[in-house]
Amino acid sequence: MEINKMVVIGAGLMGAGIAYVTASKGIHVTLVDVNQAAVDAGLERIRNDVMTGVDKGKLSLAEAQGLMGNLSTSIDAAEASKEADLIIEAIFENMEVKKKVFAEVDAAAPPHAILASNTSTLSIDEMASVTSRPEKFVGMHYFSPVAAMKLLEIIRGEKTSDETVAAAKVIGEKQGKTTVTAKNSPGFIVNRILIPGMREAILLYESGAATKEEIDLAMTTIAKYPAGPFALADFVGLDVAYHSGLTLERELGDCFKVPDILKNLVDSGALGTKTKKGFYNYGGEPDEPEPPKGADPEWIVTRLAMPVLRTAMLLVDEGIAEEKDIDLAMKLGAAYPEGPFETLNRMGRDKVKAELQKLYEEYGECYSVPKYLE
Repeated sequence: MEINKMVVIGAGLMGAGIAYVTASKGIHVTLVDVNQAAVDAGLERIRNDVMTGVDKGKLSLAEAQGLMGNLSTSIDAAEASKEADLIIEAIFENMEVKKKVFAEVDAAAPPHAILASNTSTLSIDEMASVTSRPEKFVGMHYFSPVAAMKLLEIIRGEKTSDETVAAAKVIGEKQGKTTVTAKNSPGFIVNRILIPGMREAILLYESGAATKEEIDLAMTTIAKYPAGPFALADFVGLDVAYHSGLTLERELGDCFKVPDILKNLVDSGALGTKTKKGFYNYGGEPDEPEPPKGADPEWIVTRLAMPVLRTAMLLVDEGIAEEKDIDLAMKLGAAYPEGPFETLNRMGRDKVKAELQKLYEEYGECYSVPKYLE
């Protein structure tokens, strides 16, 4: 299916980013939000990105003019959707609001139009249930900042057709993205794997086994991650990590229970770098680091790998995604230095199985050995 006209609903950071990468490839995009001020702010964000590209020599003036010429705006989602081939929703993570938006645009959009959500954790099937076209409903989860991040997770709902998945892949590749495909399930690939690793780091810290500095240092020096879990959580936003964690806890149970320390920080307004305080202090005098616990950095790296590897294997066991897509997603979407299955092969299946068995005997079901290793 040819996609010539696209609508992006939500002119915030993600919506503006999706509109930018689409318009830059010659596809007409209508950027929609609830009021003119929000639309203007989104358009200004795109304009700034375009001018930065011109200043850095990445875009010629003619290309910049062409890009801006592919954009229009609206504050009426139904009206904007009447001639669309693809409508992508990129508003905040609230299921009821998303369902309201999709019911409205489904009634207005032409029969051939595909509806997509940029949700990072919420159910594609639940959103599709309020439309008359579940076979034309798909998840298209972009990563921030959209222009720089190469990954696009394409999420297949229970009734999503092969044609719809193929069309989403084509548009993603046209936008310059590398696509991976997963079945609808809480957190899809990246968040489903990323959150247990982050949660494990917080639990180690809460238990007093290691300081946050020791954990971050082990993950950056030995595991070669670009940032440790605490620095990364602060950068992403503790509120974002918290709400993503809550969704997984609600859908998947106590093995995803959000640690108390994260809830307490969010409740206190310490949301990370954007509020200048999170796990670390970014304003004024830096926090005094805690006295080291003397935790073995190799042990820290192995321990934090276990829930990551286990979750990746469960995704394969459950038929949600394939090994190659999981490895690619974690490297492109979460900046992992290697994919979980590359880590598994390097560490050796027997060692990973023995480590998980040991944790299972000590801590219970949340560390059970996946069928993948049996």
